[in-house]
Amino acid sequence: MKTIRLFCCLLGALLLSACAYHNKLPRGIFAAPGAEEKIQARVLVASDKIAQKQFVFKDYHSQNSVHSYKIDLADGSLTAAADALGTLFDTVEVNPSKHAAQYDYVAQLNYTVFNGKTDSLDSVQWFGGQPPLLETRVLITLYDTRTQKQVFALFASRQNRVEMTNTSATAQRVENKGTALLLPVTGPVYTQTFGDNLRATLARDLHECLDDIAQTLQQQRSLFE
Repeated sequence: MKTIRLFCCLLGALLLSACAYHNKLPRGIFAAPGAEEKIQARVLVASDKIAQKQFVFKDYHSQNSVHSYKIDLADGSLTAAADALGTLFDTVEVNPSKHAAQYDYVAQLNYTVFNGKTDSLDSVQWFGGQPPLLETRVLITLYDTRTQKQVFALFASRQNRVEMTNTSATAQRVENKGTALLLPVTGPVYTQTFGDNLRATLARDLHECLDDIAQTLQQQRSLFE
């Protein structure tokens, strides 16, 4: 009996570790041609004023296991916002807001990812069926450092389901049809592939939002001339 209990404990610990995914948004999400003549101004993207630092997701689609995902948002999203602002401004850097005096403008990024159904920043949950619906919201607010007044607030959003690849969809079906004894094999494969799909969906939707904002930014060039 002791041997069986020990085996069950070890198997449970293995399953918990195998079904957890932790990654971060990549850098280089946003890339677009800049204005032919950029505005000669220094812009600080405040790294210490961000709404959501991490996206947490729980996947309960399988009766045999629970998959958990954590994707760090701060570094990738702040860098992407700086790149978007860099299409108009000559110098854009990510730094804590305490350095604001060294810049002409301070930009605050409000980037959040919601469950399209619950409108919550808490752990998004999925119980099977269609891939989960996520809503990405991006708001960039720019302030004049000298006057402390708001210059503009640009907003964009996207609502899309997580785009699953054939690999993750197949791994999900195999796991659902398998037994608990197969989870040490099927669990990690599904967790990794779906986690990569989730990360890619977040990056794609953030890029599209920032592309909308960058285009609007070019249209408001006269604010700085």
